[in-house]
Amino acid sequence: MNETTKYEFCSEDWVAVARDYLVDAVGDADLGDGRFSFCEEFTDAPSHLLEPGESTTGWHVSVVDGALRVGKGVLPDADIRITADYATVLPLAQIAFADNPDAAADAQKTVEAAMADGKMRREGDATAVAKVPALAAAFANLHDTLARRTL
Repeated sequence: MNETTKYEFCSEDWVAVARDYLVDAVGDADLGDGRFSFCEEFTDAPSHLLEPGESTTGWHVSVVDGALRVGKGVLPDADIRITADYATVLPLAQIAFADNPDAAADAQKTVEAAMADGKMRREGDATAVAKVPALAAAFANLHDTLARRTL
C-alpha cells in the first residue's frame, strides 16, 4: 500500500493499514504469553461497512499465545473496548495530534461531550496493553499513523 493513500475509516483497507503498521512496529519482538485485546465498535456506520446481518462495524487487535492479530469485527469481551457513534468519532480519527498539539485538548472535550451524550463509551482496563510491552510501544503512535491515512 502507498504510504500516503487515505482510506475510509474502518474499511478493510483502513484495517490493513493498522495491521501493517502494528506488524512493522512490533517487528520480531517477543510478545510473550500475555493476552491482550482491544476493540472499537461503531454504531450508525455507513451501511457498506457493515458485514451482512450486522448493525455495527468495528475492528480489533489481539495478542493470544504470542500471535498478533488485527482485523475487522467486534470482540465483545475485549480488555479495552470503545463503542462510539461513527459520525461522532470520524473527525477525531482524522486528526494527527503530533501535527497539531492543540487538537488533543479539543479532542478530549469532544470525547467528554460524546460520553455525556451517550454517543461514546469506554469499557475495560485502559492499562491492559501494558501486559504486552512491545505492543504498548506500538500503540503509542497508532492513532496518529492511522489519522494520516483516514478519509
